[in-house]
Amino acid sequence: MVLDLGSDLSKPAYQRLAEAIREGVLAGRFRPGEKLPSTRALALTLSLARNTVLEAYEQLLAEGYLSARHGSGTFVASDLPERALHAPEISDPAGASSGAGPVAPLAAFGRRVVDGEVWSHIRRDAGRSPYEFRYGTPSFDEFPIDAWRTLTKRVLDYPPRELLGYGPPEGLPQLREALARYLQRSRGVRCSAEQVLVVNGSQQALDLAARVLVDPGDGVVIEEPCYPGARAVFAANGARIVPVGCDEEGLVVKDIPRGPKVAYVTPSHQFPSGVVMSATRRLELLAWAERAGATIIEDDYDSEFRYEGRPLAALQGLDAGGRVVYTGTLSKVLLPALRLGYMVAPRPLQPAISGAKWLTDRHVALLYQAVLALFIDEGHFERHLRRMRKVYERRRQALLEAFEAHFGGRARVLGTQSGMHVLVHLEDVADDESFIARAAEQGVGIYSARVYYTGEPPRGASFLMGYSSVSEDGIREGVRLISKLAP
Repeated sequence: MVLDLGSDLSKPAYQRLAEAIREGVLAGRFRPGEKLPSTRALALTLSLARNTVLEAYEQLLAEGYLSARHGSGTFVASDLPERALHAPEISDPAGASSGAGPVAPLAAFGRRVVDGEVWSHIRRDAGRSPYEFRYGTPSFDEFPIDAWRTLTKRVLDYPPRELLGYGPPEGLPQLREALARYLQRSRGVRCSAEQVLVVNGSQQALDLAARVLVDPGDGVVIEEPCYPGARAVFAANGARIVPVGCDEEGLVVKDIPRGPKVAYVTPSHQFPSGVVMSATRRLELLAWAERAGATIIEDDYDSEFRYEGRPLAALQGLDAGGRVVYTGTLSKVLLPALRLGYMVAPRPLQPAISGAKWLTDRHVALLYQAVLALFIDEGHFERHLRRMRKVYERRRQALLEAFEAHFGGRARVLGTQSGMHVLVHLEDVADDESFIARAAEQGVGIYSARVYYTGEPPRGASFLMGYSSVSEDGIREGVRLISKLAP
């Protein structure tokens, strides 16, 4: 407990201590119900006589600021006097709440973060509607928690010394090896374990790529529409954003202007439209990167879930010139709370990316890395994937059938071949925000696709609807409820 007893020695020490504690309580630094240190411990901390602390506590007990519980200690009172006359929270010295701005001037990066779309993106509500169609949330009930618990206990029972200290920024060797084998086998990625970097989710992978590839003013091609977290991270690093449209074959490569040195794409399942980039368009994009001396960042965010046609190989597997940085996440497959992702970079970029990772946060939590390596090596990971493909396939089918039954031709449902979401377009809905608000009143959480467009979205209203965390019955009922709101 840090207390300023002031310099007015004309007051007794117990009185100055009582005033300091009282001010802390009224300022909100010591909260109602919070336990205070024992008189002996506080006397030792402040180099005061114990009787001095006893007197201060007794005065505050008499005034009603503190309460004592026999055998438990001394606590801040739950019902404080003068509370209405004081702010319950700590004052805002930076003046942020009044719009005065920070005390210290922001650097260019800080200004770009504040002025960009980051705040609006990260401050969205968590989503607690009974029928919640938020994108990107896996089905928590299906996670194999027993297997994860068993493997975690095994790691913790006899932890090797390398798990108790600092780890390599690239990740644990055993996890990098496990991920390399998985990516080679399931995604056609051409890599060795040495090329795999373990990161805190794919968002960090994008940030690391932006840091080492983009200088302020450099052009970065993004798909239109596009994942706003990618657009925001490149803009925050000073990039000049170059939106390029997509058609039924993916990014329209011929529309890329001269100058950009980086292109960010989601070829296996364009976000948010769900379009799959054709083989011809993939080869065109690689040829563009070779001519322009550019780098392609491939975000393979949910390719594990494909329901129609043959499995698709990653764009990186076609790259013979070392032009593709491949990124993926385990948040959609396992749990977002684990904060685990990976990136595979061409060898010349690895020292810079590893160094940037070390500067950012040293390494991903070693315990989770060790458990995940076992989870993959012992077959739990792919077993879980097979089960979740069946679960999400049933939920996808329930969604499509519900829209057909309740909307018919009033709705276009796009991006149905794979992933964990669809894009629903309602041309007769003019005000998407009003529609969302009315849906929320019915207990249905749906979200506008407007934020994914750099320019103007198509006429009507488009909604991104994730179905992975909603039961089949919940999907049917949620779609039925919103159908009553549509024209």
